Amino acid sequence: MGMDVRSQSCDYLRDGNVVVCTAGPGNFEPPEYVRARVTGRSATYLVRFNGGCWSCTCKDVDCPHVAAVQMVTGHPSLARKAATR
Repeated sequence: MGMDVRSQSCDYLRDGNVVVCTAGPGNFEPPEYVRARVTGRSATYLVRFNGGCWSCTCKDVDCPHVAAVQMVTGHPSLARKAATR
């Protein structure tokens, strides 16, 4: 059984496998564009955010690589911990 998106994303972050190559401008908000590299289990994936759309070279719908980059850049993410009240 595979890991969920949050677990995979946190593993990538914890292991130092997420490198944001370019991000800008955000003016204290999440950046408007992002280019990043995530070293996964079997390959290195390129993640991009531009024009409000995220993409990853893995092409997975629930992509843990995108979720990890979203967490680093302050964007909403499938990997974010659910709010507790």
